[in-house]
Order: sequence, then structure tokens, then C-alpha cells
Amino acid sequence: MKFLFSIFLFSFTLTQLFAQDFIVKNNDDVIRGTIKGTDYFSVFISANDEADVILPAKDVKNFFWNGDSFVSKGFANGRNFEYRFVKVIEMGTVNLYSFGGGTLVPQVKEKKVKFRPSIGIGTGTGGFGGMGMGGGISIGGGRNSVPEKPAGAPVVRYFIEKPGAGPLQEVPMKAITEDARKLEVKNILLQKIGDQPALKAKVEAGTNFNSRDVIEWVKEYNATKK
Repeated sequence: MKFLFSIFLFSFTLTQLFAQDFIVKNNDDVIRGTIKGTDYFSVFISANDEADVILPAKDVKNFFWNGDSFVSKGFANGRNFEYRFVKVIEMGTVNLYSFGGGTLVPQVKEKKVKFRPSIGIGTGTGGFGGMGMGGGISIGGGRNSVPEKPAGAPVVRYFIEKPGAGPLQEVPMKAITEDARKLEVKNILLQKIGDQPALKAKVEAGTNFNSRDVIEWVKEYNATKK
């Protein structure tokens, strides 16, 4: 009986440990605690020592939050190379990520704050991934400086990559014309997953080319590679 209880306690502890939010920094240090939010440019965590910490994407490899994994990726912004977090949708031979789609950085409670940042996402003329979304993070210190509003990322955008076969590439869910968008998505998918005859036929016969189609086909492709 004691042995079974010990097994249960050990399993429960492991479950709690792996269910906990955590951040992996570039130097492989791990910060565990409660992630309060992300604007996809930085991540805000209340660490186990009760200190609130904000880390920019350039200093982080990945983080795990609410059952989802996020990784840091580099994007060209004019002449600069900037890092953003993307949410993992599917990982395998082909990886699929999403960016944006939430209002995710809350105000900070007084009792846990080392410093109070105000985070603003710029919208300059530079391009995020070549799509005209510039700017970055502005952080103002001081205990009396708080975000007036939660900061949110823009509408959801999708990115695909096949490691060893080219760079991260946006899958355009919107374009100047609907036909142009569908053709571009179709061509991208044929490049990434067209080496599987059955999937190639599905893509070529596709009509909508929306996010649901793209996710389903990428998952099916990765399943054939396991």
C-alpha cells in the first residue's frame, strides 16, 4: 500500500512539474513559474521566487505556456534581424507556426513587481518577415510605470518551414485577391509536402486553402514520415 502511494505521489509530482510553465533561455537556463502573458515580442513570467521577469524573444529559445509551446524565430526587418515568438502548431519533417491573435500581456500587481514595464509594439515602415510590420519593444522602468492597456499581437499569421529545404516562409491567408492567395498557398504547400503523391493530389484538388486545410495537410504529411 505504501509502495503504491509512493508511486502515485511520484507520478503526481512529475505531472505537476511538467505541467508548469517554463522558459528556456539561450544559455539553457530554465525559469519555472507562472507565465502571465506574451505579446510575441517578449514573455512575462512570475518566477517561483515571486519575482516578475520580462524576457525579450532574442534571449529565449522557447517557452511552454497553457499546454502550448512557443519558439523564438528570427525575421528580417529591413536591414535588421529581429526575434519574435511563434506558437508551435505542428512539428516534424515540416514545421508550422502561428504568430499573433491575442491580447496577452496583463497589468502587473504591485506586490510582486521588481519594475513595471510598459510594452509598446511599434508599427514603423520596416517589414516583419517582409510584410511591412516594423517597430519593436519599448520598456519604461520605474514602479509607477504600468501599461495603460494590455498589449496584444496582430491578427494570426502562419509560417511554415522544412528544415534543410529553405528558410521560414509565410503562408499568406490573405492577399490582394483571393485567387492570388490561393495560388500562393498552393505553390508553397506543393514545395513542402508535394513529395507525397496522395497529399500532392489533395493539394492540387484543393479549393479553400484556409488555415484548417493547411494544418490538416501538414499533420498528415508529418504522420507519413514517422
